[in-house]
Amino acid sequence: MIGLDTVDGSLGNTKKNSLPESSHEHHNRFSNKRSVYHSSFQYPVKIGDEYDVSIEDMSRNGDSGVTRIGGLITFVTGTKPDDRARIKITKVGKGYARGQLIAYLDTQK
Repeated sequence: MIGLDTVDGSLGNTKKNSLPESSHEHHNRFSNKRSVYHSSFQYPVKIGDEYDVSIEDMSRNGDSGVTRIGGLITFVTGTKPDDRARIKITKVGKGYARGQLIAYLDTQK
């Protein structure tokens, strides 16, 4: 009777898969980029900061205008596209911020 040498049942030399010695070894090769989930990432806004912004779009559920501050998506309730407004940051979450409308900057509004 012929013996089976590998786990999958094929004949041949037994060979184990080579895995990284530690889980950190694999992770460190890809950790050069800092994502918003990395502990040393610095958000471009802080709670209480005020900004003059232009609203670019509406949120998916339609209740907030959307702008970007330093690349960070910021939702502002009570605004719509093409509004220019002064806002105050009220919340900073993972990958987004929320702002409160202080005043419209266009005198026509």
